[in-house]
Amino acid sequence: MTGKVPFFDNLSELEGILVATLTQVSDIKSNYQKLLTENTSLRLENARLRDRLAEFSESHVSENKSEQITKKGPMSNLHEIYEDGFHVCRDFYGQRLEPGETCLYCAEILYR
Repeated sequence: MTGKVPFFDNLSELEGILVATLTQVSDIKSNYQKLLTENTSLRLENARLRDRLAEFSESHVSENKSEQITKKGPMSNLHEIYEDGFHVCRDFYGQRLEPGETCLYCAEILYR
C-alpha cells in the first residue's frame, strides 16, 4: 500500500506539468494565429500600396507628358481611400475594412 501513494503523487505531478504545458502550447498557438493574421493583413496592405504607387507613378508620368492639370473633386480622395480598403466615415475613419466588407456609413458619405 505504501508503494501506491508515491505512484499517485507522481501521476498528479505529471498531470500538473502536462496541464501547464498544454496551457503554454495553447498560448503559443494563439499568438501564432494573431501573427499570421497580422502578417496576411500587412501583405495585403503592402500589395495595395504597391499598386497605388504604380498607378500614381503612371499617372504622374502621363501628367508630365501631356502637361494637363485636371482638378479632382473633394470626394474623389475619399473614394480612393475607401477603394484602398479604409473607412471614410466619422465613426471608423482610417480603420481597415475586412476584405469584401462594405460600410453603410461610408456609403452614405460617398454617395450622397
